[in-house]
Amino acid sequence: MKKRRWLKISLTALAVLLLCLIVTRRDRGPEVDGRPLESWVRDLLNTANPGRRAAAQAAVVQLGTNALPWLQLALNHTDSFWKKPLLDTADTLPGLDRHHLLRWVNPYGPSEIRAGGAAGLAALGQAAAPAIPDLVESLGDPEHLVYNNALAALRGLGTLSLHAITNRLGQAEGNHRTRMIHVLRNMQSDAAGAAPALAGIIEAKPGSAEANAAAAALAAMGHRAATAVMRLVASERYELRVAGFDVLQRLIPTERGLWEALRGTFQLGGKRETQILAALWDVWGEPGTEHPTLSAAVLRGTPKAQAAGIFLMSEAARPGNAYDRKLRMLLERELGPGQAALEAAMKKLEAAEVSASSRVDGAKTSSE
Repeated sequence: MKKRRWLKISLTALAVLLLCLIVTRRDRGPEVDGRPLESWVRDLLNTANPGRRAAAQAAVVQLGTNALPWLQLALNHTDSFWKKPLLDTADTLPGLDRHHLLRWVNPYGPSEIRAGGAAGLAALGQAAAPAIPDLVESLGDPEHLVYNNALAALRGLGTLSLHAITNRLGQAEGNHRTRMIHVLRNMQSDAAGAAPALAGIIEAKPGSAEANAAAAALAAMGHRAATAVMRLVASERYELRVAGFDVLQRLIPTERGLWEALRGTFQLGGKRETQILAALWDVWGEPGTEHPTLSAAVLRGTPKAQAAGIFLMSEAARPGNAYDRKLRMLLERELGPGQAALEAAMKKLEAAEVSASSRVDGAKTSSE
C-alpha cells in the first residue's frame, strides 16, 4: 500500500513538474521594464482600465518591429498536443484540481493569447504590415475576442491588406469571408479593385450574410465600382437585378432623381426595361467607364455613353426639374453624335409639357 501511495505522489509531482516546464519553456516574448510582452498585450485587452492600456500601448511601440516575431507566434497560438493528455493524467491523481492547476501554471487561455497577439499588432500600426496574412487568417477565429482585435488591426493598416484579402476571398467562406468583406468596406473607394469579386459573391449566394456584406462594401466604393455592379443589374435573374439596382443607387447618389424616376418602371419587363438596361450599361457597364454622373457621361463619354446619358436624363426629366434644366443647357453645346439623342429627348420633354398643360386646363374647366 505504501509503495502504491508513494507511486501516486511521485506521479503527481511529475505531472506538476512537467506542466511547469511546459509553461516556463514557452516563449513569453521580449521584456519591457521587467515584464514579458505577453503580460503587456494582455493589458491591451482590458478596456476597463485606460491607464493600463496606455502603458501597454507604449511598451509595444517601444519594442517596435522587435515585437513582431512573438506577436505573430501568439496570433497562431494553440495548446501543445501533449498538454491535454498530461491534464487528463493529472485529473486521475488525488489532490489535484485541473482548473486550479491551470490557473496557477498559466493565467492566460489560448484565445486570450491569440487576442493579445492581435491587439499588440494593432498597437504597432503600420509596422505590423508583415503580419497581414496572419491577421487575415485570424478573422476566421471562432473566438470573438480574437477576430475583433484582428479586425481593429487590419483597419489600422488601411489599404495595405487589400491584396491579401482579395487573394483569400475565393477560398474562405461564412463568417471568415464576411469579416474580410467588412475590412474592404472600411477601405471604401480604395478597394474598388475588389468589386468584381464582391459582385461574384452576390451572384453565388444572394440573400446570404456574405452577399449582404458584399453589397454594403460595394455601395461604399463609389462610381469606380459601377462596372462590376452592372453585372448584377443586367442579370437575367430577378433577385440579382434588384440587388444590383439597389447598390447602383447608392454608388451614384448624385442621380437621386433618376433612381426615383426609374424605380416605378425598372424591372417590369418589356421593351422599356430593355431600353433602360441598355442605357445604364452604356453609361456604367462598359469596362473602363468611370462616370460619376450622367452629365460626365454626356460631356466626356463615348458616343454610346453620351446618347445613353441623354436618354436616361429624358427618363427622369419632368417640366421644371433638374434634368429638364440640364437638357436645355445641353442645347447650347455642340454634341456631335449625341445631337440626335438630344433632339429626341427634347421632343419627349415637349410632349410631357403639353400633356401636363392639358391636364391643368382640364382641371380648370371642370372646376368652372
